[in-house]
Amino acid sequence: MVTINANPDDLFQELVEKTKYLGDVKGKLLEAYQTASKYHAGQKRESGEDYITHPLSVANILAELETDLPTLQAAILHDTLEDTPLKEEELKEKFGLEVLSIVQGVTKLSKVQFRSSKEQQLENTRKMLLAMASDIRVVLIKLADRLHNMRSVEVFRKDKQKRIATDTMEIFVPLASRLGIYRIKWELEDLSFRYLEPEIYYDLSKQVALKRSEREKLVQQVMEELSEYLQNNDIKCEISGRAKNLYSIYKKMEAEKKGLDEVFDLHAVRVLVDDISTCYKVLGIVHSIWKPLPGRIKDYIAVPKSNGYQSLHTTVIGPWGNPVEIQIRTHQMHDDAEYGIAAHWRYKEGKIQFSPDYNQKLSWLRQLLEWQREIKPSDEFVEMVKTDLFSDEVLVFTPKGDIINLPVGATPVDFAYRIHTNVGHSCIGAKVNGQIVQLSYKLQTGDRVQILTSKHINGPSRDWLKFVVAHSTKERIRSWFRKQTEEEQPKQKDEPEPVKALPKPRKLPKFGKGSPMISVKGIDNAPLMLARCCNPIYGDPIVGYITRGRGISIHRVNCQNLAQLKKDSERILEAEWIKSDLVRAYVVNISTTVENKPGVLAKLSSVISEEGVNIQMAKATPVDTQRSRVMFAVEVTSIKELQDLISRLERVPEVKKVVRH
Repeated sequence: MVTINANPDDLFQELVEKTKYLGDVKGKLLEAYQTASKYHAGQKRESGEDYITHPLSVANILAELETDLPTLQAAILHDTLEDTPLKEEELKEKFGLEVLSIVQGVTKLSKVQFRSSKEQQLENTRKMLLAMASDIRVVLIKLADRLHNMRSVEVFRKDKQKRIATDTMEIFVPLASRLGIYRIKWELEDLSFRYLEPEIYYDLSKQVALKRSEREKLVQQVMEELSEYLQNNDIKCEISGRAKNLYSIYKKMEAEKKGLDEVFDLHAVRVLVDDISTCYKVLGIVHSIWKPLPGRIKDYIAVPKSNGYQSLHTTVIGPWGNPVEIQIRTHQMHDDAEYGIAAHWRYKEGKIQFSPDYNQKLSWLRQLLEWQREIKPSDEFVEMVKTDLFSDEVLVFTPKGDIINLPVGATPVDFAYRIHTNVGHSCIGAKVNGQIVQLSYKLQTGDRVQILTSKHINGPSRDWLKFVVAHSTKERIRSWFRKQTEEEQPKQKDEPEPVKALPKPRKLPKFGKGSPMISVKGIDNAPLMLARCCNPIYGDPIVGYITRGRGISIHRVNCQNLAQLKKDSERILEAEWIKSDLVRAYVVNISTTVENKPGVLAKLSSVISEEGVNIQMAKATPVDTQRSRVMFAVEVTSIKELQDLISRLERVPEVKKVVRH
């Protein structure tokens, strides 16, 4: 057993020194220390230390974030309700309802034994989110608790070290990042890296140590030159150098497939100024001294990260031809980056005072809890949290200029569902930067996205599941289909009656071939025709194409031929359907892949008949010994009618796939 000699009284004195920002609070902290010492008396940690050293260490970590007094008192007492005989009534009487509430919140986040690790992970994730929603200070204590435990994790067996490090890297590191507390994030990353990849960690740390002196010389040279230029321009600033954490260096080497010798920006120079306009002025001066590397200028002030991080980043060719990263931000932005969400409240006159943008900083949490209410399957919720909350992201704009963050690889459909579930369900197309794109288009940071919707559409397409990325999007689509299945279940018969012939056609009034109900922007009297290559129907997102001498052909926006036609972009026109009481029948080809079972064609024909849809043609061809492909030519009056039909067919047990041609 490893013993780490930490004296509780020394830790308490250190805490008193760190909390001078609160004024004279020694007496209140001392009362919490004495109470915790009394109830933890005789308890030891795995390291052999007195247990009280752990809550004192947690409080010290939180004091470095300048948290309020109740948070520090709760940190000292955070294990008393769970691990000691201390009663809630006594804790409330001594320290008040606020401290009791925080300690109760931390206690609820304690691990619970479940039947499987997946259940435990789900429950911990749910509890963490709910705790954040009720009082973010609960999670700050949990983060500090995890950081101190990681600092002393070497006392455990290697398998347990790895398990704790994995949990830390998957949940606590991205959580610290989301809360914007980078100082905790970086240390958790490096500690986890040390136990997950020990050989790589120690080898890389040795290499970095060997290069440290020359890197520090480079950074010092940059700081001195930059300071002189800024002073000459009467700019008040603070300049400092920061070594990048080991894990971020490793990830950079891995992503760029480079050795350490090829990675130059191991250190960053940071410039702090008073206001935003000065940030940009400093950036201009930096670029007048050293040439910037193309593609390495990042403006997180104009477009902040989803956790609120703001700064200007540029990598320049510095002294002796070596690249150096320079970060420029205001003092407030720096506080936000160091303290994260904790920077948005201050403890004054016995009360917490929240900054005006505190609620905005936690908008992502409210969104996540809204998804939690919508998504029923528990394991899907855990995957959604990992994919949507803790993944890399792209930042795109709404037509009004609002910023939406999405996972890398996200599509317009993911964007639509991020705006609102109903926007996703009624999505019929999308424009990116003013151009119509496929719904499977992968969005890039900076794209301006407009979603096209239709009142005639009230549900998603199952095909979207093939290309959407966000787990929340997938679950909302699946949830819609589950709900439809539940509503249809009572209507379905156990044994559908066989159909010996195609159902009797219904009679529909029709327009003439040259008169589709369509308006083309800027065109009044040109003849219109529906393109046979894609057979658009009422409600489909459409565009017009000026043909040579045959008027305007109307195509679906996702028509394969349209991609070729777009080379003559000036001949592409905006088009939309005109609402009318008159009904037109459109012929659509549907391909179904089915299991080879007796009566399946009759069952499909019966479903189509029940939907009131005419069948013009039906043809079955074998795919293999197990499956067949059944083609139908059907008459429908709108995209809604077609989607309802496809949805019904997809719920037939023998049907594996339904595709519109």
